[in-house]
Amino acid sequence: MTVMPSRRREVTREIAIEPLAHRHAASLFDAVDASRCTLREWLPWVDATRTVDDSRAFIDSAMQEWQAGTAMHFAILWRGELAGACGFNRIVASRRMAALGYWLSHDVTGHGIITACARELLTLGFDELGLHRVELHCGEHNLRSRAVAERLGFTEEGHLRECEWIGERPVTHVVYGMLAHEAR
Repeated sequence: MTVMPSRRREVTREIAIEPLAHRHAASLFDAVDASRCTLREWLPWVDATRTVDDSRAFIDSAMQEWQAGTAMHFAILWRGELAGACGFNRIVASRRMAALGYWLSHDVTGHGIITACARELLTLGFDELGLHRVELHCGEHNLRSRAVAERLGFTEEGHLRECEWIGERPVTHVVYGMLAHEAR
């Protein structure tokens, strides 16, 4: 498995992804802050993101993970504006697998942005990185995220009961998987 060079990827005429960089910090924070109420239901890190400096610290960490080959985090650009983030939150080269993750600002949902970006990441993972397996974990009641996995052809493989604590409640994850030969 090889690490992809940093570059912007045109997903559609209106959608692009590019490696997260310091120039994204303010826009990334603004997108989180504007969508805090909807994102906090499913993402445990939202309430800890209180300032642009928190977003900058995440970007620093993301850049280090990219260099180490353990993750790849991208800014989602829709019509030229930062609209969310996506990527491989975890890459395990020795197992030729990665975990796919994403989030989108609430004001741009419903345009197929996440599905298109996830499809691009699958192409990157299987065709360029040589992955054998991509996993996607999401809350069992996160119907929009589950619909993305199902639209892309992931196989539902099981549930991890109350494996994450978000706010004041435990969340059960549905685990989806896709193997390289299934993406063709």
